[in-house]
Parts: sequence; C-alpha cells; structure tokens
Amino acid sequence: MSFYPVFLIALFTAVLGLASPLSPNSVHTMYQFEDGTFLENIAVRSNGDLLLTSVTKPVVFSLDPHAPNPTIVFEFPNATGTTGIIEIYPDVFAILAGVWNASTATAEKGSLCLWTVDVGHQEPVGKKITCIPQSIMLNGATTLEGAPGIVLVSDSRLGGIYRINIHTGEVVLVIQDTLLEGTPGNAYGLGINGLRTRGHELYFANSSKKFFASLQLTSTAQVIGPIKTISTVPSGANFTAYDDFALDKKGNAWIALENQALVVVTPSGEQRFVLGGDGNTLLATPTSAAFGRGGKMGKETLYVVTAGFGISGGQVVAIDYQV
Repeated sequence: MSFYPVFLIALFTAVLGLASPLSPNSVHTMYQFEDGTFLENIAVRSNGDLLLTSVTKPVVFSLDPHAPNPTIVFEFPNATGTTGIIEIYPDVFAILAGVWNASTATAEKGSLCLWTVDVGHQEPVGKKITCIPQSIMLNGATTLEGAPGIVLVSDSRLGGIYRINIHTGEVVLVIQDTLLEGTPGNAYGLGINGLRTRGHELYFANSSKKFFASLQLTSTAQVIGPIKTISTVPSGANFTAYDDFALDKKGNAWIALENQALVVVTPSGEQRFVLGGDGNTLLATPTSAAFGRGGKMGKETLYVVTAGFGISGGQVVAIDYQV
C-alpha cells in the first residue's frame, strides 16, 4: 500500500549506481480508472482475468486483459476499501476489507476483516471469515505452502504478521518484530507492507525502513531463524519506499517502488530498474504487481497497478518481458 506524494516516472536509461536496467519488450496502459480510484493490489485468475482491489472502493474489480472493461465482482458491506488479495483455492480468493481513511493511511478500528470470495460462480459468493478489531492497518496477504486454508496477513502499523485459518476463523499473531515496524514520520509510518511466500521462505517489504527481506517459516507459520535483508531502496530523491511485489519462478522479486518505479531484485540482492525515474507519467504511484497466467498475453506479462496520483485514477499497466 502506498500513500505518498506524486513524482513522475519513465523508462530508465541510466544505471544510477545499480546493475544495468532491464528493457521490457513492450509497456502499455491497459486501463485507467476514474479519478479517486486508488488501486491497491492485484491477483490473477487461472483464466488470465485480473482481480483488483482499491483502498478507495469497497469492491473487487475484474478485468479481462484482452478486452479491458472492468466489472465489479463483489461489493463488501460496511467497508470503504479493500487491500490484500490472494488465491487460496482455485477461484477462491481471500480479501481484506475495511473502512479506510486514505489521507491518514489507517482504517477505522474494528472495521478490518478477512473475507473469501468465490468467483467461480456466475454470481460470486462472499463470506466474512473474521475481523481483527485491534488493527488499523491490515495490508498484504499471502498463503503458505503445505498449509491449506491458512492466510498470512501483514499489519503495517503493529509490525507483525497474523496467521488466519479461513475454516475456523482462528487468528494468531505469529511474529511481531522491530524490523517489521515502521518509522514514525516516514512513509506514513508503514512497516511491513507486501508479503509473498516461496516454499517456506516468506519475503516482505518494509516501506518506511526502506528494505526488502526474508525469513523462514515452519509449516504452521512459526518463525525460525533471523530476518535477512536482501536489498534496500536505491538512493535518490524520487525513491522513497518499497511497496508490494511479485515473485517470478526464479525467485526474483519485481517490486513497486515509490516514486515512481519498478525494480527487480534477485535472490542475491542484485537490483535493477525496469521502469522509473525521469519525468514520464507512465506509472503514477505503483502499488503492486502480478504475473499473468495462461493465454498469449499471460506467461511473459507482468501487470502493475497504480494509485493514479497526479494524473487521474489508478492504472493497470502491462509489461511484456521474458522471465
């Protein structure tokens, strides 16, 4: 999630102290939403359709990459916005919803809840699983290999990760650590932001402390071993925070970077710019990314969503690249 002032971005043509920038095969804006639609996160269905959350809309949008015309899949009651989204079973997605104040980067206490939405029916079916009344900032969501029905959720203000059982509604705080906390006055104090797993390795970005890291989990999401820093936000006035990200099959992380860029970080910590930096308005505050699935646009396409700050509403940008 991002709540930062706008800077404009473009394709990088300089190294800026990092490894040589990548050159995507093509980049284009698939769709741009109306003013005030802050896109927050993205998931991709097995049929290739995109599911989009918005911190300023209490809905999940669906977007077909081949005929971009978004529709509302599900609208959440007693909410004003949605954040994390992750597929837990085929066409069943866990989604965070609550009453959000985008200007303060917080939600109304008691309003943040985890839902499941089954989009495999003609009329999608939503079910509230549980709420976390003490939280004001539930952000990212992911699953854990070998633990069906378990969703891991980041709390950006607490500096922790919850384990939620979607079958029983049980909520357990599995880790709270200073390295997951934010820094007051920097990036709205957001600590742990996006999180993803690969096997039992959990990767996460800390926005206000400006680093990308990993930690090992057991099959029950207990933390084993130390937190390992992989990379830090590159220097430069236009680069303020890592946001959410996508992992490719090689373990590289494609991270939305404020303001306004996309970087790829290898498992060894090498960091390269894909997009960003010198005044072009292509990405207007990127917030998250996900790889396509299936179809001729799917396998080599990275989709990036943005908040749309400074130009209009949020964008869905397709980046074709061999990974």
